[in-house]
Amino acid sequence: VSPKRLRYKLRQYRVPVKYIEGWDSPGIDPYNGRSDFHGVMLHHTAGTNSLNYIVNTNPYAPVRACHFLVDRDGTVNVVSALGAYHAGRGGPWRFPKRGRDVIIPKNSGNSRLYGIEIESQGTSRRIDGSREGMTVEQVVSTAMLSAALLNAMRKGWRSWPVSRVIRHRDWTPRKVDVKQDIGWWHEVIGIARRNRKTPERGKQLI
Repeated sequence: VSPKRLRYKLRQYRVPVKYIEGWDSPGIDPYNGRSDFHGVMLHHTAGTNSLNYIVNTNPYAPVRACHFLVDRDGTVNVVSALGAYHAGRGGPWRFPKRGRDVIIPKNSGNSRLYGIEIESQGTSRRIDGSREGMTVEQVVSTAMLSAALLNAMRKGWRSWPVSRVIRHRDWTPRKVDVKQDIGWWHEVIGIARRNRKTPERGKQLI
């Protein structure tokens, strides 16, 4: 997915975005343009004010620690359209596909899955605005962002199914993020996708 197509799809799905300096620079890409995205992985930050760490102070900087960071107010920080280190060891994972399944090989999630970090301490599954849980705005923006990515990754106008979104804990069982059921996430992403042209209705339904 080119940075140009990504920007277009985020605008088309009305994702509230902020582009962080260097988001489309080859200099932050450890895979030299060879990433081939087939799905999305959801994380929580387990902290607060995580943007500086993700962009500047993580051990692999200038490589980014995810592709997107969703702030408490629902703003989506686009930190990398290219490569990022977020998935770590895990897998393999199989996405069913008519004709031939898509396999994400073991330990290769970084270059095959978009990483979304949601700013949350992650000790609660509640959507109650607490720092331990998440805000409604974060859930809505994450759902809209995921829907946009599922559309961007597939050629033409069709989208990949919501089952292409997994949690970090699905990829790596020792991880705990994110706490909400994956079926619930698939449901809210489906709502966002069906209401792309009426985002206020989508927000209400979510």
